[in-house]
Amino acid sequence: DRPSERFVADFIGETNFLEGELKSTAKGKAQVKLVAGPVIDAMMPEGLKSSAKVTVVVRPEHAVLGKPSKASVLKGVLSNVVYFGTDTHFHVNLEHGGAFTVRQQNNQIADGNFAVGDKVGLAISPGTAQVLRD
Repeated sequence: DRPSERFVADFIGETNFLEGELKSTAKGKAQVKLVAGPVIDAMMPEGLKSSAKVTVVVRPEHAVLGKPSKASVLKGVLSNVVYFGTDTHFHVNLEHGGAFTVRQQNNQIADGNFAVGDKVGLAISPGTAQVLRD
C-alpha cells in the first residue's frame, strides 16, 4: 500500500501514475502540484526535497468516480467502461492530458449510470496517494 519506487508500485495490479512537482513536505506528507492540474496531498517517502519532479501513484480502487464538482480532484471524459463481474473499471482521459483508471466494486447501491463520453470527476480517498522516489 505504500510503495516508494515505481517498480514496486507497478509490480502488482493496475496503477495510476500522475506526474507533478513537490511543493511542500511535513511529517511524511507532501503537497504535489500535478501536471494534470490541481495540488493534492500525498504520503511521502523520506529524503525528497521540495521543488523536485515526482510521480504520484494512486491505486484504481482508491479513487471514486462521480459527476464533476468542486470536490473532484481530477476531471476528464470517460473513454471506456469494462465490466468484470465483481467490479467495473472506468477508464478516464484527464482534461489536462493523461489517463486514469477507477476500479469500483459492483453493488446495487453504487451509481453505475456512467457512459462512454460522459464528463466525470475523480475524488481520491484521503491518505492513499503516494509520492514515489523516481
